[in-house]
Amino acid sequence: MLVRTFGLVVLLGVSGAAAWAFSPGLRTQMTALWDSHTGWTEAARAVDPAGFASHAETKLQQDLAKMERTRRELAAEVGRLAKTAREQSALAEQARRLAEQFRDAYQQAQADDRFPVEVRGAAYTDGQVRSQVSLLLAEAEGYEASLADLESVRTTAEAKIEELAVRINRTEAQLVALATKRELLRARQLTAAGEELLAQVDELMTGNRQAIDANPVATVRELLARTPAKPEGRATDRKVEEFLTAKPTPAEALKTASEQFDTSVIGHTSHRSPVQLDSKDKPRTGKQSKPVRTKPIFQQS
Repeated sequence: MLVRTFGLVVLLGVSGAAAWAFSPGLRTQMTALWDSHTGWTEAARAVDPAGFASHAETKLQQDLAKMERTRRELAAEVGRLAKTAREQSALAEQARRLAEQFRDAYQQAQADDRFPVEVRGAAYTDGQVRSQVSLLLAEAEGYEASLADLESVRTTAEAKIEELAVRINRTEAQLVALATKRELLRARQLTAAGEELLAQVDELMTGNRQAIDANPVATVRELLARTPAKPEGRATDRKVEEFLTAKPTPAEALKTASEQFDTSVIGHTSHRSPVQLDSKDKPRTGKQSKPVRTKPIFQQS
């Protein structure tokens, strides 16, 4: 049994050696497989510099195409990220401003002991104010959390675009350098400069492979896909109470006063018709226009 097993091993070894010797296709496939898993060592590059240069040119061309495609895709996704971030920021700011308007009205009603309060043309009881503020605070916090994630991924993606740009430039430069040294490498006239070039190319290919494998395009797309159109939920009663009893900052007070002034001007002057005179330069009499009342913008709950 042992003799038979030994004979089989010898037969397989001889067959494999014959196939290697007489099958160039097999040699090419096995060499490519070996290169893909082990790479070219310094000794291997010295023995066959032209073979390594040929392998490197093919690999660098492939890397170049992949990196350029990745950079284009990332640039497009960063544009989408920036647009979504601007939208989330505006929505968060809007929710905060509306919550502050409810707070100002609530605090005034508390001081005057007068409910319901009117906010943007709709009346709200104490409980309804708290309900609206709870929704608005949760909405603002949701947008702000989403915005923080978007900005973090955007920063990473922009850094990756810069890294890819550098690698693309280096890859193009090394391809030119390999082309100028091709004849010398084929003649096996490997100088110190040639050895340094091949070492740089090998290091560049390793870095390119790592950069391509760390492609964040999928991460950006996943984040954009799960970004909610509108955050859900409510703020806790404690947060609502703290917000409603907090005194506005000078900046918030100035902003609220400015918005109230704008609303007053729009509501009382922009819809007023100019006085018309008759032939005797006396004001014409006519029907008085009714004041315009803004429709409620919130659902009372």
